[in-house]
Amino acid sequence: MPHQPNQIHRMELSYTGTEEVKLAGGQQLQLLNRYEYCFAFVLQQKVKVTIEEDEVSAANTADSDELFLIPPECMCTLYNADIQQAEVVLIRFRYETRASGKKAEAAKQSLPYKDAAGIKLFRMPQARSWVKDFQSDNSSHDIGMYYQLQSQLYAMAAVLLTVMQQPRETEAGLIGCIEWIKQYMIEEFNSPMDMEELARSSGMSASRFYQAFRSYIGISPLKYLTKLRLDASMRLLSGTPSSIVEIAHSVGYPDEYYFSRLFKKQMGLAPTEYAQLARKRVATLVSVFAGDLSAIGMTPCLSFRKVNGLEQKKVIQQLREAEPELILAGPLDEDMYAACSSIAPVLVLNWKGFSWKERLIAISEAVGLSMVAQRWLSYYESKVQNARIQLTSSLSDKPILLVHAGSSVFRMFGPRCRKMNDFFYDDLQMQPPHSVQQIGIFQTNSLRDIAEFGCGSVLFLVPSGTSRAYCEELEESWSSMLQTDEQRTCLFIFYNGRLNYNPTVHEGLIDETVRQVVSCKK
Repeated sequence: MPHQPNQIHRMELSYTGTEEVKLAGGQQLQLLNRYEYCFAFVLQQKVKVTIEEDEVSAANTADSDELFLIPPECMCTLYNADIQQAEVVLIRFRYETRASGKKAEAAKQSLPYKDAAGIKLFRMPQARSWVKDFQSDNSSHDIGMYYQLQSQLYAMAAVLLTVMQQPRETEAGLIGCIEWIKQYMIEEFNSPMDMEELARSSGMSASRFYQAFRSYIGISPLKYLTKLRLDASMRLLSGTPSSIVEIAHSVGYPDEYYFSRLFKKQMGLAPTEYAQLARKRVATLVSVFAGDLSAIGMTPCLSFRKVNGLEQKKVIQQLREAEPELILAGPLDEDMYAACSSIAPVLVLNWKGFSWKERLIAISEAVGLSMVAQRWLSYYESKVQNARIQLTSSLSDKPILLVHAGSSVFRMFGPRCRKMNDFFYDDLQMQPPHSVQQIGIFQTNSLRDIAEFGCGSVLFLVPSGTSRAYCEELEESWSSMLQTDEQRTCLFIFYNGRLNYNPTVHEGLIDETVRQVVSCKK
């Protein structure tokens, strides 16, 4: 029996003409597409596209070099939200079947233009050069050019159909891709980096790449790269004698004047002003303060985990040798305070008595870098807002327990534990179960004791070296102990080092929380 080609193979495309559309900043244009299809190619800037067909609308934002299909019998609206002119090239064609000659319905079924997420956008490496061919066509009778344009038209249709048939990226696949790009940016931030190239290397459309990156990281790729570079520049400005030119070049800015302008715009003071303040020698008598200094680009000249229990004479000797200009300390007895004050001014902070955000501002004011601290807190808040969205999507308003899983001891944190309450319950707005409202820290050797609080969802805080097998065993044990029929959620948040109450630890916890929550989405 001879092979019967399917319906797609029996379709014919007939190129009819090319039109160029220019949209001034803020301009909106409506295209009434009656009898023809057209491929739209964004030549410059980006445009928001809305297609209304049979009283149903679909939308998306197409970046430069992206293609999309406009079907017949629809109203297409193009909108340029930018201030610069946008340009779109429309490649019009008819679509029919050999067998019946019917156009509209068969075409609609065979050339889809949208999916559940909106209008489908796609790219082709050679699209820009092909579009130039279509633009150069002056409706002459050059048969060779006509067949060349026909072949390019078929190629566009083939790519569209292939893209439409591909399954949407899985959440795990997106996370892996964004994680790889994030790590690449961390390692290569000082190299030339083109965001459009990164988008193409991800295998996603530019709009999908930017959306996924912002959803996962909390800020745009460009803002993330800028933060990496400026953070590195602060460390160099505060810790090395390098010149502004050397530092600008070493963090990826070949133009030191542009770097200086950007630094001042972001930090509120010039690089030279920052360096003068940030090179102040600061010693910390509690390790938690090192995380505060790190947020403003400083490293302590001497840092103790804590001085309680250490021989005072040795501590004072090390302080004298370090020659600090400022000492950050927790509450001290009179003798220790007097001895430290004989070396340098002492800023005493009862770090358990007020929030780490207030402490960060107090320390930054002491060294003259309060604007840098405010910039860090603004960045942190943007990540918090993104994390809340991810958590709401995953957990809704379900209450959740916070449990630190050690090697032999479990510590459950309630709202009265300020360190955990500030981050998980205040910043991320997770909901504590009613049964733990009056608890600070509940410590036990038995997971069953925690299960008896009657909450089906739990977030386990575990050290980064914890094995996958242990986590799986813990999750299985937790599920078997629950007496409730509610849906069970079990998250694992891995952390490095100590769970200190400072900006550095909280930033790491946000990144890991978002990663785990997004990974667990179905």
